[in-house]
Amino acid sequence: MNKPAGKLYTSNPGGLRHLNCEAEIWQITRSGTLIPGTIIVRALAPSQELFSKYLTTWKNLSPTDWWPEYDSQFLQELESTEKKEILRLLYKKLLSGTNVVLLCLCKDYNYCHRKLIGEFFTKYGLEVPELSLNKPKEEKPVQSTIFWE
Repeated sequence: MNKPAGKLYTSNPGGLRHLNCEAEIWQITRSGTLIPGTIIVRALAPSQELFSKYLTTWKNLSPTDWWPEYDSQFLQELESTEKKEILRLLYKKLLSGTNVVLLCLCKDYNYCHRKLIGEFFTKYGLEVPELSLNKPKEEKPVQSTIFWE
């Protein structure tokens, strides 16, 4: 199997500031704010049924209460013909050298479908970094030169 020349990343809008290369940004949301400059790819969003269940039943609960069911249902959805086709297209883009960021609006990567898609690709030998987990480098405090004279 060929190793892709392109890189795959996942992120929320805040994490994009850590992107240090040219990339297509695929917004994989069912609804919400459309981020300028993104390519809308609803085929990688949760189904309307799963998204509605999140909004009406789980949104205000602790993720530990609903995540196992969400995880299981979304992984089943990744087996659909529609999602498999777009996953193949994504892989072909990566093989051709295109970098792609899968962008969702969820704040917590640990409880977001973008994490599940990233994990899907790790089975094929890809590393899929989450940009929002990058911590800005801390500035070292300037030390007084009095101690160096």
